[in-house]
Amino acid sequence: MTSKAPSPRRNLEPICANADDLYASEAREQIGRVLETWLAANLATPFELLHRPDLIRKLEASSRDLQHAFQKTAVPLALARGASVHEVMRALHAVVDQAIARILRDEKQGLLATLDLGSFSGACASADAGFSYRLAAGVAAHMSAAEGWADKVERLLALVVAAPADGPARALALAVLEPALEDLCGSEHGLAHLIGGDLEPGCFLLGLVRLAHGGAIDAIIAVHPTLQQLVAPLPTPGARLARHFENDDFSHLRLLLSRRALGDLDTKRRLHPGSALGEIAAVRGLAVALTAASGPLLPAEDVAEAILRRSERLVEPSFVNTLLHEQNGLVAGLDALMTVLESVTGDANRRRAVRFIEAAVLTPQFKSDLVSAAGGALGALQVLARTYRRLARAGAGVVGTQDLLDGISQTASAIDLEGGVIADLAGGMTTKPKKLAALQAMANGETAPPGPAARHAADALQKLEASGERVAG
Repeated sequence: MTSKAPSPRRNLEPICANADDLYASEAREQIGRVLETWLAANLATPFELLHRPDLIRKLEASSRDLQHAFQKTAVPLALARGASVHEVMRALHAVVDQAIARILRDEKQGLLATLDLGSFSGACASADAGFSYRLAAGVAAHMSAAEGWADKVERLLALVVAAPADGPARALALAVLEPALEDLCGSEHGLAHLIGGDLEPGCFLLGLVRLAHGGAIDAIIAVHPTLQQLVAPLPTPGARLARHFENDDFSHLRLLLSRRALGDLDTKRRLHPGSALGEIAAVRGLAVALTAASGPLLPAEDVAEAILRRSERLVEPSFVNTLLHEQNGLVAGLDALMTVLESVTGDANRRRAVRFIEAAVLTPQFKSDLVSAAGGALGALQVLARTYRRLARAGAGVVGTQDLLDGISQTASAIDLEGGVIADLAGGMTTKPKKLAALQAMANGETAPPGPAARHAADALQKLEASGERVAG
């Protein structure tokens, strides 16, 4: 008789042991997910729901929404813990009922704070830290008078300004306001008023990084023209919150925003859906911004890993095919492939990028197609010179790069010989100084890639310099 394998030990500890646990960041985030539609319809955040008796009563009256929220929370928890859905539902109900009973009782007894900008500082100074949720109820009531999401943001930031200047009272004020700000930033509507609305996803993420790390990002923008084109100025409320971050206020919110930026980067969602080159620019901009902001809140290794995974998507065949399809001709396509190589991180991703360039360059028809696309042999040599320089820099250390560089040099030599480019330059009707300058540029690798074509130009240059041809102006 075979023995039965022991069943996994069930974790029957409730997700929230008591009413206070509902106010934690993780619990509020879960509330925001399971009640997203209801909260949006009522222009509210999880923070407000937990602290406003009127919203609680309204949700209780909508029993279907409430029960559905319990079920969406309980089912995955039950599966993860090896418990029944009924057991988890009963535990959740007990904690929620406790929290509801407490705030409705305190409302009835007049214990919930009533405040405005003028009274907030005094309320914080006299509040009992053990009942900070009563002070938070006053903040939620103050937010409830807002006419829209923008007004909610403004009202909260105004309370930050009205908070006590220092000491335990200020610490209590910021501790009460931070969850309210966190939930506003967890709302797309609220965050739009801090970063800006109608932004491409990549610009939105850059705005998120700028909000959380304004000083570091502003410094890099000043010396990085590409970022200047990608990062929109923060709206006034966002700029105000960024200054509070710079003063070391709301460190947990700043951490959440930083984590969100990394999390959103590490998704399959396009950063610039309308343009493959725009996608590459957004990835490069985010790499620069996140690297500049890396530190305790954004560990450098986490930033590097997120950029690496996003780089993988730039060398997927489907993306590269889209990129090439968007370009106008062979020369633009070749330049776009070089931009991919210059933008990705990680040896494997760089090798994939080099392979795509190989597939374009080392084909029998490439030479004739390039001459046609570049407007002649001389233009083709200039394209190959530019490609060679970019490849030598961006592909340094990548397996296969040197073979590809040699292939480009051989292609240039064939174009030169077939087109008689250097012979035409050396024996043409133009003045000797212009001939010398043109040949020198080729010999230096400026207008022809290093290799046979450049050496051919150097030989022609040497012969021309030694000739008895009179130097004309």
